[in-house]
Amino acid sequence: MQLQKEPTEYDYEAKLIKLRQNNGWNFAKAARRGRMEIMAEILLFCSQQKAKTKIMYNINLNYAQLKSHLRSLTAQGLLTTNKGQYATTQKGYRFLTLFAQLHDMLNY
Repeated sequence: MQLQKEPTEYDYEAKLIKLRQNNGWNFAKAARRGRMEIMAEILLFCSQQKAKTKIMYNINLNYAQLKSHLRSLTAQGLLTTNKGQYATTQKGYRFLTLFAQLHDMLNY
């Protein structure tokens, strides 16, 4: 019987970098994105400061959806805003790490 090693925090950080380079998560093909997936995409995209318009077009949301998600993410402390630019916080990166772990566990 072979034991599998527990993935380390570094493994998930590497996975996040790979996902960011691939320009998004590779969720089930043709499936609708849920709220958590959209939140993760926004947080990944905002690793550097981004304006609302760039976020909206890159994540493929309409303006009403974008405003709702940005309001929610900033209220929860996952995103920070400075002069109309949004950036992911440390808490946001923690969310992404946990999201990647769940993503692996559920084998999406």
